[in-house]
Amino acid sequence: MPRWVPSPLARRLATAGCLSLAAAALVQNAALVAFGAPVLVALAWWLRETRATRADVTMDLPSPRTTERQTVDLRVRMAADGPVGSWRLALRPEEFVGNDGAVLATLTAEVEASWRVTPVRWGYWTAGTVVGSVRSAQRTWSADVVVDAPSLTVYPPASQASHVPPPPHLQSRLGPHVSRAPGAGVEFAGVRPYLPGDPVRRVNWSMSSRLKGLGSDDLMLNEFAQERMGDVVVLIDSVHDLGVPGRTTVDESVRGATAVVQAYLEVADRVGVVAFGSSLRWLTPTTGTRHFYRIVETLLAARQARTYVDPSVDRLPLAVLPSGALVVCFSPLVDALAVETVRDLRERAHPVVVVDVLTETDIHPESADDELALRVWRLERAAVTSSLERIGARVVPFAEVAEGSLSWVRLGGRGAGVRR
Repeated sequence: MPRWVPSPLARRLATAGCLSLAAAALVQNAALVAFGAPVLVALAWWLRETRATRADVTMDLPSPRTTERQTVDLRVRMAADGPVGSWRLALRPEEFVGNDGAVLATLTAEVEASWRVTPVRWGYWTAGTVVGSVRSAQRTWSADVVVDAPSLTVYPPASQASHVPPPPHLQSRLGPHVSRAPGAGVEFAGVRPYLPGDPVRRVNWSMSSRLKGLGSDDLMLNEFAQERMGDVVVLIDSVHDLGVPGRTTVDESVRGATAVVQAYLEVADRVGVVAFGSSLRWLTPTTGTRHFYRIVETLLAARQARTYVDPSVDRLPLAVLPSGALVVCFSPLVDALAVETVRDLRERAHPVVVVDVLTETDIHPESADDELALRVWRLERAAVTSSLERIGARVVPFAEVAEGSLSWVRLGGRGAGVRR
């Protein structure tokens, strides 16, 4: 419903007419009355014009979901139910959402416009606010029609990893990874002597014939490696959100976690998520595209909920952290809760990779005291990192994660375990 007010043109005409009559009264000049009176009479007549009482607004987004830096088209149509002199449409961008700043003006009662909106940060946003400025047919009345654009769910960027390292521990379920244990599979693992009860179709007749020529009557059997599934659990530490908007520790954590989740779900591994901070949220590991969207929705809400419950992993159901599951923890390592959580997971014999999402690119010491404080802080973080590595957890900087490869997930030493 437009709220009509006198337009700038009408206000200027009224001001000019009133000033002319006032000046005529002061200087006793009839010529000024001859100028100002017709202007006021004409303005009074124009202000009686019929105006539209309703504006119909139609907005269209191709999809309510998109990813960071992916452009979407917003189409808007406005139509008035009465005579209109002109329309002017503009899109006011919301925070962290950019557009091309297009402005459209038309002289018809119906107007259409489109904008290319490019989200620059994951989360729940709107595509902007559409402002339609309309004037009456005689241009003496104006009104603004302000409508919020449709909601837009912005996901982190998709994973660019071409190779997904298998988890150190493989479960006893059929899956995509080749294990070291012999059994039914398609990957050749070696040969061994034939034993009673072995299937004849797996006999390696070529090697058995060569051995017979050497005087041995043993039959050789082909062995294959079992193909097993891995379990991966991604942890997000959102107790503290540090950094500039768009590149905070939670922002980077969600981007890295989404890449890990998508990569392992694409190879048919089971993936779960745990988000602890102001609240404790989790999803039990499973597979499928639908589960991927459930995980991303859980990650997008990592910084929103508020609770006074202690977000400890001891409160998690047993099914959330299966035995031997690979745990990838994204944390700035500034809170004792995250460090104790990693220690707890290592005591449960989980292989753990910790991604340090706190970077120093925005730290610029301005004095000797600042430089000394920065050196002490670096020593403290080095001590925390060293203590985690001593118990078998691998600590990697977020710079390696940002490259797009998943080679940093590989574990070695005591944290690797055995691929079964």
